[in-house]
Amino acid sequence: MKILVDTTPVVAAANKRDAAHEMAQTAMRKLRRNAVIPSPVLVEADHLIRDRAGSAAARNFLRAVADGTHEVAYMTARVLERAVELDAKYADLNLGFADAAVMAIAERRRMPILTFDFTDFRATESAEGPWRLAIDENILQRELDRQRANN
Repeated sequence: MKILVDTTPVVAAANKRDAAHEMAQTAMRKLRRNAVIPSPVLVEADHLIRDRAGSAAARNFLRAVADGTHEVAYMTARVLERAVELDAKYADLNLGFADAAVMAIAERRRMPILTFDFTDFRATESAEGPWRLAIDENILQRELDRQRANN
């Protein structure tokens, strides 16, 4: 099954200092071509990975995407318009373009979303109702607690 990947798991997978690094890295490795990364997420992830883990880590991520390790979802005019609508609809949340694009693509393709940004994705919904999230807050928290206990 294809899963749309938000920025937070991508950055966590590349950043060894991120609390969710192990879980994110394992998920991205298991998903491989089933991980669909929206093109706006590539830009946002590149910026954040460079800031948090360095430019070598960002280049490794981009190289993996360019080599076909993960699929890229490119924006169409229709998806762009829907992302703008979602960002305006939830203006009080200040979603930003990357999250709105993830939402618009997930809605259009009817795909589940892998995100660690539960606040925004729980506070919004698609035209068909709540977003289908690949994992929920409880699973992420249990994994983080388990990792802390083992360290």
